[in-house]
Amino acid sequence: MSQMILAPGGAIYHCLAQLIKDADHVFFAGLPGVGKSLLLQQMTLMARAAGRRATLLQWDVARQPFETPRYPLAKGATHPLVIRATGAWLRDALVEWAAQARTGSDMLIGEVPLNGGRFMEIARPADDEAEALLRDSRTRFVIPVPSVDLRALIESRRERSIAAPRHANEAHDAPPDLLRALWQEVYQVAVALRLARTAACEAPYSPQVYAAVYRHLLRHRQALVLPIDEALQPSGSVYEHVVQPPVLQASAAQAEAILARLEAAMTPEQAIAGADRWYEV
Repeated sequence: MSQMILAPGGAIYHCLAQLIKDADHVFFAGLPGVGKSLLLQQMTLMARAAGRRATLLQWDVARQPFETPRYPLAKGATHPLVIRATGAWLRDALVEWAAQARTGSDMLIGEVPLNGGRFMEIARPADDEAEALLRDSRTRFVIPVPSVDLRALIESRRERSIAAPRHANEAHDAPPDLLRALWQEVYQVAVALRLARTAACEAPYSPQVYAAVYRHLLRHRQALVLPIDEALQPSGSVYEHVVQPPVLQASAAQAEAILARLEAAMTPEQAIAGADRWYEV
């Protein structure tokens, strides 16, 4: 069973408490293994205590209707066509949620990885109804940035949670070797954006480079960097909640219709070929 583990006097608690007062849509942006799920869980508990009803947007939940036998996970990685399809669904889903939300009561709390194009549609400006919501003063993006030591600890914990999952969602978590590969991908993006120098071999995790890349990805949004150097240990799984909040997820029919539209426009090979420029905003 989930419980509060953030110290009420701490910087992280204060940041989340202020967002609950000031925002209706909060999105934690970052790679797997930086604490997004834990922060989402803790914020959901805090929002409930403050009288707000949270709806969750989570990449690992939202992508599942799009993962047909044609496009299964491959060694923990999502097929580029599934990434595109889930993103194509996202912006309309945000508008639909906002239309039904109760002002001052309902709150949308999300995890948006962005890396590899996962929910990058939320960061790119577009001429649609969702853009007004995403630029609104009550929409905030939070970039959790763990310290070097904490990142290493998170990787070791991830290895244990995958070996002995305490919640079904933990089976979908990226394994430690994929976490490291995703960091190398982000570092290469930093090099392409001239935010870092080319590394002679594998680049060690750098909080400064990591934060710079995500600030770039979210430069059209109201984003703040949240440094994290405190090891927070939940009593159970980070996916557990006292009361399971509603989640945003496409229906099977919606997912199939979006996949069919994309399949008519491109081949899976074309989707793969176009995936390497995911960071363009």
